[in-house]
Amino acid sequence: MRFQIFTFLLLALFLTACASSGLAPQQNKTEKSQLKASASPVNLEKMDIPFLYLAAQDAINKRQYGLAIRFLQAIVKKEPEALEPRFELVELILSSVHGKVQAQTYMETIPDAAVAAMSATQYTQYQLLYARSLIANQQSEQAAKLLKSILQAQPQRVDVRLLLAKMYAINHQYALAHDTVDTGLKAHQDLRLQRLKVQLLLQQGKLAQADRLLKQMQATYPEHEDIVLQRAELAEKLGNSAKAERLLQQFIQTRENTALQSYHMLANIYERQNKFNQAIAIYQKLIPLTASDAEVLMSIGRLHYQMQAFDQAAGYFKQAVEQLTPQNKRSPVRDDLATASFYYGASLEALHQWKQAIPEYQRLTPKHRFYLDAQMRLASIDITYKQWDTAEKRLLELQAQYANNMAIYELLSGLRLQQERYRLLIQESDKALDLGFSRQLLFNRAVAFEKLKAFEQLDKTLDSILAQNPNDAEALNFYGYSLAERGIRLDEAQRMLEAALEIRPNDGYYLDSLAWIFFQKGGYSKALTYQLKAVQYIPDDALMMEHLGDIYWQLGHQHQAREAWEQSLKLGHEQAGRVEDKIENGLVSGE
Repeated sequence: MRFQIFTFLLLALFLTACASSGLAPQQNKTEKSQLKASASPVNLEKMDIPFLYLAAQDAINKRQYGLAIRFLQAIVKKEPEALEPRFELVELILSSVHGKVQAQTYMETIPDAAVAAMSATQYTQYQLLYARSLIANQQSEQAAKLLKSILQAQPQRVDVRLLLAKMYAINHQYALAHDTVDTGLKAHQDLRLQRLKVQLLLQQGKLAQADRLLKQMQATYPEHEDIVLQRAELAEKLGNSAKAERLLQQFIQTRENTALQSYHMLANIYERQNKFNQAIAIYQKLIPLTASDAEVLMSIGRLHYQMQAFDQAAGYFKQAVEQLTPQNKRSPVRDDLATASFYYGASLEALHQWKQAIPEYQRLTPKHRFYLDAQMRLASIDITYKQWDTAEKRLLELQAQYANNMAIYELLSGLRLQQERYRLLIQESDKALDLGFSRQLLFNRAVAFEKLKAFEQLDKTLDSILAQNPNDAEALNFYGYSLAERGIRLDEAQRMLEAALEIRPNDGYYLDSLAWIFFQKGGYSKALTYQLKAVQYIPDDALMMEHLGDIYWQLGHQHQAREAWEQSLKLGHEQAGRVEDKIENGLVSGE
């Protein structure tokens, strides 16, 4: 019996079913809601077919496909000869992740009488669905026979030809796939077949052939942007970015108000080539064409951010935030708004507008992609404002949520340095050492060890950093200066500083360190040469000025020494008493 019910008839039958089952409409609604609750077992087979079919369609419309399958299965069980619900059921199963075997079973268990009663259209639909279920179950040979039989009777069926060719391609039977497509193209230059031909050539790595076919297609269908996009993408793969740019530019010139995807692709090519200004120019052409679309504004903002043009970046990110902010302030923050807010906050932070950045970061919740980054930045702002307790509370809460996140340990160790809580820094960061190498964490630990005068651990930590990167100039400087301060391994310390200065020859701090090594070795003239260079680059460092005074004193230039020490005091030396003692008594032997 053929199962074909139109919507208006379904509604009437549905109401009839309610009456015949003795259920009031409100009761029926309750029954339907119970069906949707997987926790409530319901005997679907006791329900009328019209109700089940309506419920299945409703579930499909709501994308509740698992529920729809259950309703349709009940119909098929009650009415095995009903074709439409069976076909819909097989379609749903084939579209799902699991249950492919079931699809084939449902096709093979259609009663012979129902098959014999099929119209020509239904029979073709039956064959096609059966072939698809066979393909899903990797029974390609049987599927091919079915599809070929359809094509023999209806050679104009492009959809069947496409399915057969794709099946061959999946099985790497490219000769058969090409033959299937070419046979169809001889009859009619169908664009779908041409596109599949291109796909087959690309899968085989025949890129030049694919491009030639795409070029022919572009001449035939000059209005199809996707063909141009595919040619441009292929040109890039072949290492010919200039050709890709030219193809896109030519298409844009002929359709400058509609070629939105071409604008985007061309801008992306410029981005990959680090041609940021050209990419920005392309995106700016998109602004009026997309009514200031937030995605376009975000793209321009990111490019300015990469160029460290933070003022311009902030302007575009602000516009994006305004575009994406819903009128209803109570609405949840969507992912795109959260991303725009994060980048806006980061731009403001880069401009040292920390207070304005805070509410942007606060928009993000744990479900958002950049939530952790936003929280870290909020902690960093707390540290900037010396709100140690607030920063500590935030970081410890994050650490409880993200126990294996190295960035949290790094920032927390930086906070501990600011708090001068060196032992706690070591204790907390011990847990992170097994998470992997972190140069920043090790460096912060090295500073803590130096402050605690734990020189053995200090040296081991700096050795670990230099083992990863022997040219880490900052670590070389720190290590060399520390050795000089201790008056040990001075030749090794000198080599470290000379290596650091090869990397950064004009760094005043490194020059000061090298001068101090020569001072410790008694090479006061060389020490003076380097120290004078150091204070030339950094004239406002109190400790460096003290060093200059010490060197002058050892060279017998007492007047210049006292002038340098007095200048050190004016610059706010942290140990003013020590410098005052030098001014009064000179440099005592052994200091």
